[in-house]
Amino acid sequence: MRILKCLLLIQVIDPIHDQTLFLNEKHKKQLKEEYNVEPWTFEQYIGEAIFIPVGCPHQVRNRQSCIKVALDFVSPENLEECTRLTEEFRLLPKNHRAKEDKLEVKKMTLYAVSSAVREARSLLSALKPTE
Repeated sequence: MRILKCLLLIQVIDPIHDQTLFLNEKHKKQLKEEYNVEPWTFEQYIGEAIFIPVGCPHQVRNRQSCIKVALDFVSPENLEECTRLTEEFRLLPKNHRAKEDKLEVKKMTLYAVSSAVREARSLLSALKPTE
């Protein structure tokens, strides 16, 4: 059991995907000592953007009022990691808030392959001599 904003948290299904736990300095020190994992800490200022690699667990501490703008981007280079994350989400319980496949990686892959096949056919037909 954990206490979250003065509420008792009965169950933690997935410590990352639940998004209910915040690592304080003590937790981060313990991560370093036990697993040799050392998080990056930095401050973001007005006008700055932060790019977080796919699959990289992260937490945000807002020190002032702010608006978060996020853009999920899938490139061919990170498709494998996105697919792995999709499989992680699939294993979560049915009513878990992270269960929904927001990126729809498999649909994007199918669309990209379909588009590539159409383009290849178009190029091949352009190469064929006309009779």
